[in-house]
Amino acid sequence: MAAVNHSQNKRTPGIIKGISSKAMSIADYNQRAEDHQCLLVLVKPIIQLKTKLYSRIIDRATSVTYIQLPDSKRSLWLRYKQHMHLENNDWGEFQAHRRVAGVICLGKASCDIELATIYSNFETLKQTYRYTLFDARCFLFGMTQADAEKTASGSRPDVIYYSGFDNCEQLEDHVKDFASSLFWVLESKRLDRKNDKSDKLPLLMAPFERKDMVGIDTETRTFKRKVQGRMRKHLADLHLLAGLTQEAYGHYQSALEILRGANDWLWMGACWEGMCAASIIQMYPPKPKSGIPRNASFSGGNALIGGERKHRSDSFDVANGLPDFVSEERPRNCLSSDDIIEKYKEAISHYSKYTNAGIVEMEACIKATQVLVQQKACYCNHKKTLEAAEFLQNVIYINVNLSDQEKVERYSALSRLFSLIGFHRKAAFFKRVAAMQCVTPQNQHPAWTMCNQLLMEALNGYKLTLDPRDYPTDRPCGWPILQTRILHELVFSARRMGEYGLAIRVLSFMMHVLHDMLSGAEKREIAISLGTLTTKVAGVPHPIARDNGTIIPAVPFTRFPTVKAFKLIALSRQLMPLIHKSSLSTSPSSESLGPFIYSPIQNRIGKEKKLKPRVDFKWVAEDVCEMSLSFYNPLPFELRVSNLGFLTEGLNFDPIPATVTLPAESGPHSVSIMGTPKGTGVLTIVGYTTNVLGVESHCRFKHIKTIPQNFYEVEVVPALPLLRVKTSLPQAVSILSLDPSDSKTNTSAALSLYTGESFECAVTLTNGGKIPVESLSLKLTSESGVLTDKVFSWSEENIQTQLPLQPGSQMMFTLYIKATGTFINKQKNNLNDIPVTPTPSRAMDYSTPKSTPKRSASSSFLETCKTDSGEAVELDSLQRTIEAMLKLSYSGGPGMEEDYHREASILLRIVIKPSIIFTQWSAIPATDPKEFHLVLDTLNATSQELAVQYGDQTSLILGSQQSKRLAVMVNRYTVAQPRPPTQSSSTDSTMQGINLYNSNSNIGNPTWRNGEVHSSHSSDLLSVGLQPVSGKSLEILYAEQLATMVDIRWTCPALKKSGVAMLDHLELTSAMLDHIKICPIQWEVQLNERSIHNDGPATFPVGEPLCIQVSVTNLMDETLGRIQLLVEPYIDHQNGNRDINPMDKVVCSGSCSINSDKLEAEQCLQHTSTFIFLYPGLVKFNITCTEMEPSQLDHVDQGPAMGPIVIQEDNIFTKRVGQSWKYRPALEVMIT
Repeated sequence: MAAVNHSQNKRTPGIIKGISSKAMSIADYNQRAEDHQCLLVLVKPIIQLKTKLYSRIIDRATSVTYIQLPDSKRSLWLRYKQHMHLENNDWGEFQAHRRVAGVICLGKASCDIELATIYSNFETLKQTYRYTLFDARCFLFGMTQADAEKTASGSRPDVIYYSGFDNCEQLEDHVKDFASSLFWVLESKRLDRKNDKSDKLPLLMAPFERKDMVGIDTETRTFKRKVQGRMRKHLADLHLLAGLTQEAYGHYQSALEILRGANDWLWMGACWEGMCAASIIQMYPPKPKSGIPRNASFSGGNALIGGERKHRSDSFDVANGLPDFVSEERPRNCLSSDDIIEKYKEAISHYSKYTNAGIVEMEACIKATQVLVQQKACYCNHKKTLEAAEFLQNVIYINVNLSDQEKVERYSALSRLFSLIGFHRKAAFFKRVAAMQCVTPQNQHPAWTMCNQLLMEALNGYKLTLDPRDYPTDRPCGWPILQTRILHELVFSARRMGEYGLAIRVLSFMMHVLHDMLSGAEKREIAISLGTLTTKVAGVPHPIARDNGTIIPAVPFTRFPTVKAFKLIALSRQLMPLIHKSSLSTSPSSESLGPFIYSPIQNRIGKEKKLKPRVDFKWVAEDVCEMSLSFYNPLPFELRVSNLGFLTEGLNFDPIPATVTLPAESGPHSVSIMGTPKGTGVLTIVGYTTNVLGVESHCRFKHIKTIPQNFYEVEVVPALPLLRVKTSLPQAVSILSLDPSDSKTNTSAALSLYTGESFECAVTLTNGGKIPVESLSLKLTSESGVLTDKVFSWSEENIQTQLPLQPGSQMMFTLYIKATGTFINKQKNNLNDIPVTPTPSRAMDYSTPKSTPKRSASSSFLETCKTDSGEAVELDSLQRTIEAMLKLSYSGGPGMEEDYHREASILLRIVIKPSIIFTQWSAIPATDPKEFHLVLDTLNATSQELAVQYGDQTSLILGSQQSKRLAVMVNRYTVAQPRPPTQSSSTDSTMQGINLYNSNSNIGNPTWRNGEVHSSHSSDLLSVGLQPVSGKSLEILYAEQLATMVDIRWTCPALKKSGVAMLDHLELTSAMLDHIKICPIQWEVQLNERSIHNDGPATFPVGEPLCIQVSVTNLMDETLGRIQLLVEPYIDHQNGNRDINPMDKVVCSGSCSINSDKLEAEQCLQHTSTFIFLYPGLVKFNITCTEMEPSQLDHVDQGPAMGPIVIQEDNIFTKRVGQSWKYRPALEVMIT
């Protein structure tokens, strides 16, 4: 590049002097070496046409760039221009391809006047370029040739007529015909010039050389060499235009040798340039274009600003380093690739010697640059890039007088060329210089739109893009200072244009992308600017479409504030939609893929499902849902974030905007965003919306690194009603035993009760939704293992009668709470502390105020005989806490049709304290054989005085922690169960209930034998043995029935509380059962043929015989086996010692017992024994009826012999295997 650099130094005086008016005024920055073989055709509309119509016709006409002449191997290339300055056309003698060889006019006429106007303008245009014009055509639309002939102007042969714009199918063919005419004119001129042997040849000159011809001697040898050399060079141009490339190359060589002798540097440079063009055409022959490409040259010079124009080299397809049209062997008359560049340098060096040839020099540099780009693409030689940069750098130093518009074109062209060679930053620099040139202070009409457009095109060179997704945030990209400056210039130009939306978008991009590169003051300044601009135009969250077709992407503020965490919040337990289990079981399973146990496809689908962003909970339509975000404010000032809401797809969604203010450089701050889905289906949540610094942003999850998924899907079920629950009890403070998942309830209720106390809790339900409640069901659950159904109850009928519950309405029901608990002390029952049944004589002697006409003397005696057992009861262990959950499942409306429901829950926490406790108990016979005494030692476990009511309105006052004995008179009874079902009977009849036989019923009693149950011959009922059919023991069955027959109530006047004491779980022994069961034997005892009474012992004198007549009747439905009836006297010393059958004091006349083989039902067995008493005193008789085993009867005599008798408490029975029945109470006789 020594020649290029040398030319810069030699051109310095010319810069000061300036360029004359004969210099080329407008440079063609799209000039290429291939243009040397193209005829220049000027295309101009004669009258104003619509833009779209004109563009379409222009595209079709200019699509003909190459023609192959028929019946010839010759071809012709064309290039088109819309504007051509006459000064540039004058340079046609210097280089033939620069002159206008053809003119195409476009016009539209529908009348004679318009036609005449078009003809006149067409002639004027032809006269303007008459010195260089080969031929001209006018394409007239709107009139046929026949119509034109009818007018006064008539038709012309150089005018092509079309009836309309849609009826011009032969337009391209007519252009080809016009090109053929141009070729033949060119060919004739070439042949004339070639065959001209005249000695007087004209001197061809560049326009600026004409002023120097005055006074020149035309007869000198040097002058003649100039004439010959320039004419030979012109002949070479004609050959090149005519497609004779190799002949042209030879003429250029000849001209060069001739001109070298005349030192004609300017034309020598033209020869070198012509040789380079011929070599390039041969080495890289261009391909004819197909279709209708848009020739950018027809937009005029301004087309360079809007974008880079495409050239023929763009069609070069490089494969394996070489295009398919590059010949491996260099043509004969052709320069090598390196020589081409060297000759271009030599030509430029020659041009630089002439100040007025600055445009030619500039275009030569541009052509050389494009050749180097082409060579780099063909041979992958990166050194060509640096050489191209040197040529472009030479263009910069070429000083020409240009207008502001021409300077803009120049810098834009330099930017395009630097971009072609890969110097993107320098290309951006010149693009930015061109933008600044549009709005220089000297420019009275600044082009801010053009400036803005050029700045937009310069962004890529600075590694900038207005799309934040293309800007890397994890590594440096570009030069922040330069980037900030050009963005500020872009904002300033947008504001001057009045496009405040674009200014807001660029400021938003700068704040978001270059945040880490900006200082605190710059951030505040940008924030203030955004606040000012958004008062004029709202900052929209969608892309901005400009008038020139450019789309400016949206800039969501995902960094202001920065999201640290994200979570979709499931509905609370009381709002969560639930589906019935029956619907789940009947719905087809999506997991099932067939009858096979394992399938690899199934495994793959399972893995894919794990990756799906579907959450595991559901939302409800028309109900508020929530999303939680954790924000951090990285800005050095307080940030106000408004319009926080969901960004969704798929369903209509009504967000509830939220506003939050974040302190400077602080966080994280948890913020909840809410909204309401308006339909059912799958709601896709793709992000959230914000309004920061006046700019609306749609922040999508896929642009936020801290959120793993690009979107989240939530299933929205149909609308459901919403119940609000309230109770009349205070709320519970704590939870002990419930599942933590049940802790979030609608409400809670706490209550403290004493055992046996009842309470009514009013529950109020309010429909706070928009859907009526059509179904409502209650369910009670507990984790404490307590039978809560005995504690809590309600009326289902009362609830169902209040449905449906309309929105805004209320309903109420009563929850009944009963403090069930144990009244029985589980410690060992001390039966020795219970007295024996008092005899009538002892009961009458023991006088007490409690003995009333309504109470027997024996009951008063038993209650008074209470002694302190000394055993302590652990009261704390008897207190317990019951926690239960009352779940209200309700539904209605569309959700009910889809089997969805909701559950409201009430936490019930009941503290049950002991009231009264039965520490000891027993069942002993009463004086009446149809009754027995239930003796209960009762302890007041409260801190207050209690009144205990039992029996026939009998009450007992118990002080705090005081224990007293109760004796409750109960009728004897018998419990029986149904027959066990046979194999043919239905299982539904297994348990039909318990049958009760008490002493007052007239139903036959069940049969007892050896403690087992035996079927009777005439009844369908079974008596209860030790192992009853129900699976419960006999003691349990009798205890359950006893609990229903005893009514004991307590009252606490101080606390205004009362309750019922239940005898559930009372443990009964076999001895107690003997006193409870109804005796199946009816007794009748007479003394000396007189009936006895229980009001006192009978009195008889000593020595007189006493006849005791005993009669027993079998009241059972079946026959008893061999039985024995026994009458035995004994003396009770009242100190635990008894004399059985004292022979020295009592004499028996006859037998004391009688035996019978059997005793039929309703059959009576009588026995009479006579006794004589030898001493006075109280004598008791034990009268028993015993069912004997056959083995025992074999050893029993008919005499008075008796077996051994064992006495336990008051129970006296012979030690036999059979069942025994005793006469109660024992018969007493006072001997006087």
